[in-house]
Amino acid sequence: MRLVWRKNLMNDCFGPDGVRRVLGRGSRQALVLCLLCGAGGMGAQVVPVAPQPQGAVAEVPLQEARKLIDAGQYQQAAALLKGYLQTEKGSAAAHELLAYSEMRLDDAKGSLEEYTRAAAMAHPSAVDLQNVAKDYVLLGDMKDAEHWAVVSLQMDDRDPEGWYVLGRIRFTLQRFQASAECFERSLALLPRSVKTENNLGLSYEGLNRTEDAIAAYRQAIAWQEGAEHPSEQPLLNLGIILVHEEKLAEAKEVLVKAVAIAPNDPRIREQLGHLYLDMKLLPEAEQQLEAAIELQPKKPALHFLLGKVYHLEGQEAKAKGEFALSASLSGYHATPDTR
Repeated sequence: MRLVWRKNLMNDCFGPDGVRRVLGRGSRQALVLCLLCGAGGMGAQVVPVAPQPQGAVAEVPLQEARKLIDAGQYQQAAALLKGYLQTEKGSAAAHELLAYSEMRLDDAKGSLEEYTRAAAMAHPSAVDLQNVAKDYVLLGDMKDAEHWAVVSLQMDDRDPEGWYVLGRIRFTLQRFQASAECFERSLALLPRSVKTENNLGLSYEGLNRTEDAIAAYRQAIAWQEGAEHPSEQPLLNLGIILVHEEKLAEAKEVLVKAVAIAPNDPRIREQLGHLYLDMKLLPEAEQQLEAAIELQPKKPALHFLLGKVYHLEGQEAKAKGEFALSASLSGYHATPDTR
C-alpha cells in the first residue's frame, strides 16, 4: 500500500454512506483513502490511541471494553463493542478498540475494516498504524506490513515496540542486517527487553554470526533470571545451536529448562528428542518424541525420528508403523538409514 494519488475525497469519507463506499473499494485502497482525507490528511494532529467519546454515559461501555482487553478477554470485548456500535456508529474510539480486539483474535480482515472506519473519523495514531502492520503480517502481506510499520515510525520513532515490529517483519523477509539494526534501535529505547534481545540473536544467526547469536541468547536468559513469567524462546534457540555444536551436556540443561517453562511446545520436545537420541538415551528420546507427536501429529519428521528410536530399541513393528506414517505425511519412502 502506498500513500499516493491524493485526491479531494472528503465527501466519499464523510457522507452518510461514505465509510461503506470506501470499504467497497477493498481494505487496501480504503485505508489509504481514509488516511488521506480523514481528519485532514497526514499533516493533521495525531489523536490518542483510544479517543474518548462525548459524554460520561457513552464512555462506560468503552471503559468496560478496555478492562476486558487488559484482561485478555478479546472475544468478550469484541462482542461488547459491536453492540455499542449499533447505536454509536460515529465513535472512532470504539472502532479502534474493536479493530485491536479483532487483531488479537487473528481476524486481520475484520481488524483492517475497523481501522479503516476509525480512520474516516479521526486521524490514526502511530500505534494504530503499527497494528495495521501486524494485521498485514497475519495476512502474509509483508510488503504492506513493512510499509505501515515504517509510516508508524515516521510518526513516532521513539517507540521501541515500533522498531521491534519492523525488525520482525524484516527478519521474515530474510533481511537480517536490517532486522538486526531495528532490534538494536529498539533495545536502545527499551534496554533489557528479553524478546528483542532474543530476536537480535535470531538475526545474528541469519547473518552467520553464531558467536554473537549465542551471546545474545545468553544475555536474554540472564535478563529474565528470577522473572515470574520467563520466556522459553532464548533457551530453545540457544539449545538448538548447542546441539548443532555437539555441546550436548549444556544443551540438555538449557532445553530441560525450556520444556519446564513451555511443556506444550512441540519444538522443544522435538529438540530434546534429537538430543537424547544423539546421547543414546533411547527411553528419554522416545518419551519426548511421543509427546511431540501428541502435540503435532502431522509432522513427518517426528514420526521418522520416533521410528528410528523404536528401531534402535528393537521394536520393529512400531518402527515400521512410524516410518509408514512419516512416508504417508511427506510423500517419500522413509527407512531407518535415511537422514
